[in-house]
Amino acid sequence: MREAIGGTWLFGLVITFIVFFASFLAVSINYSKAFNVKNNIVDLISKYEGNNNCARKKINDYLRDVGYLVPGECPEKNAIVAGVTNPYEYIGYDINGNQVLSGQKAHYCISTDSIDDNVTLEKKFYRVVVFFKLDLPLVGDLTTFRIKGETESIYFASDSNTLTC
Repeated sequence: MREAIGGTWLFGLVITFIVFFASFLAVSINYSKAFNVKNNIVDLISKYEGNNNCARKKINDYLRDVGYLVPGECPEKNAIVAGVTNPYEYIGYDINGNQVLSGQKAHYCISTDSIDDNVTLEKKFYRVVVFFKLDLPLVGDLTTFRIKGETESIYFASDSNTLTC
């Protein structure tokens, strides 16, 4: 009888280790996918020189191709998160490239910031936010985190919605 109880305890320990290991792998894979999506969105904005309709069309095609459809809420301007105030105005977009209203779920968010360094050249850079879901086996969806990135300075960036691609 003693061996049966000891075996049960060991079996429970092994199962617990397997669940923690599977959870760690799931979180690592989801985070790396979200990080790659953020990097590709930043690259597409840089390639098309701004947050214009061509860049958003390519971003939406890319998101559909890789199957990354994690929604979340964009950071609100002047909101305090973890003791830090967000000074940027983010615009959220759905999977079709349409702007979403404040407080609604978006698939990615973009903020535009102009740089004024007393030079005659106009330059902007963009901040991008994508979302990462903490979804563990047996537990389910716990929470959604934001992953942020930004482009390099883009000279004469175009935010026009009338460009032909």
